Amino acid sequence: MINIEKEKKENNIIDLKVTIDNEKVKQEYNNIYRELSQKVKIPGFRTGRVPINILEMNLGKEYIDQQVAEKLIKDSYTDAITNSELDPIDVPNIDIVQIDKENPFVYKIILEMRPDITIPDLNDISLEKNIPTVEEKEINDDLERIRESHGKLISVEDRPSKMGDFLIVDYTALVDGKPLDEGKREKQMIQLGDRAPKEFNDNLINLQPGTEKEVIMKIPADAADKDLAGKEIIYQIKISEIKEKELPELNDDFAKSIGDNYQNLAELKEHIKKQLFERKKYQSETEFNETLMEKVAEKVDFETPEVLVNKQVENMMNNLQEDLKSRNMKLEDYYKIIKADEEKVKKEYRDIAKQQIKKELIIDKIIKDDKITATEDEVNEKINEIAQSTNQKPLKVRAMFEKNNTLDNLTEQIKREKVFELLTKRIKVTEK
Repeated sequence: MINIEKEKKENNIIDLKVTIDNEKVKQEYNNIYRELSQKVKIPGFRTGRVPINILEMNLGKEYIDQQVAEKLIKDSYTDAITNSELDPIDVPNIDIVQIDKENPFVYKIILEMRPDITIPDLNDISLEKNIPTVEEKEINDDLERIRESHGKLISVEDRPSKMGDFLIVDYTALVDGKPLDEGKREKQMIQLGDRAPKEFNDNLINLQPGTEKEVIMKIPADAADKDLAGKEIIYQIKISEIKEKELPELNDDFAKSIGDNYQNLAELKEHIKKQLFERKKYQSETEFNETLMEKVAEKVDFETPEVLVNKQVENMMNNLQEDLKSRNMKLEDYYKIIKADEEKVKKEYRDIAKQQIKKELIIDKIIKDDKITATEDEVNEKINEIAQSTNQKPLKVRAMFEKNNTLDNLTEQIKREKVFELLTKRIKVTEK
């Protein structure tokens, strides 16, 4: 027989005291003695015939107690959690209180629970919501970017280089008079303009194919690469070819070449307009929802669980390291650049993490209290929306979610959207 007692402590901690009666304990000790007698080889005793006192003398009473405790906990732990009707937010800890073959077995399960959250009246919150509009210039700018991406490079022979040109060059990079490792390249493409270093734009303009030119670039003293910081790199460059981008004419044929779904330029522009509107709408709603949750969080008072905050900080630190790794930067160098250390960064992350966890717990509470769900029809509708905005077929979009095992994420997104719709109805909203 199992007896369970609840004991509430501070900071949403609950102890479950689990007591297993002595008969069950004795039975388990006998089972363990029998198993060990079959496994353990002790000189002078046949397998399966080793007396209990000899087993305890050779293996130690603590070892046998531990084997019994592990088996009793394994057999009772799940039922204890389920019967207690508690929903812990982290893996519970276990403390053994009493283990002895002549007495009941007693252990405690220490659980950290979700905090008790009460959502107050929100009608005193007033927020302004932006209604997105799309200007003709924005459509034309996007259309020009598409046109630019479909341009073709053609060789130029009747003029010198100018801004916007693509130069095919061979170069050698020198530091302190010596070539850099892998600093020699042939047939490299450089586009003069915003993306090129100023030194290249200043020195590689008004030149003919076949021209050789030296370009000196000063590396900042605080550069991440300490071997090059503060030094000069001399690029010995030879221009072998000049190319310019020839853009297609904006007409119905161009629209048809973009994809099978556009019959003319007007249809392409309409699609661009829809995409721009959806992008702006998403941005506006995201900013509104973030502000809304900040206002709601200010009105809801509860102790944010430390275990969740600590895990969020750990995730944020891991993401930081992965981001720095992708940029070939060490964590130590990053700390020097921002004039901080790990302790300071973690403290700043902790404040952010605490607010993030608080908002997520509030959202979870509303989902639970209002029994918010996402139906299969709603999931299909969301897939259709994504398909339309990305100009794909719904089946292809669903297949992508299924392949990445992210359909559950889509379900959660729908539930969260319902939470924001619900909260929006409880506050005062003005539109502009």
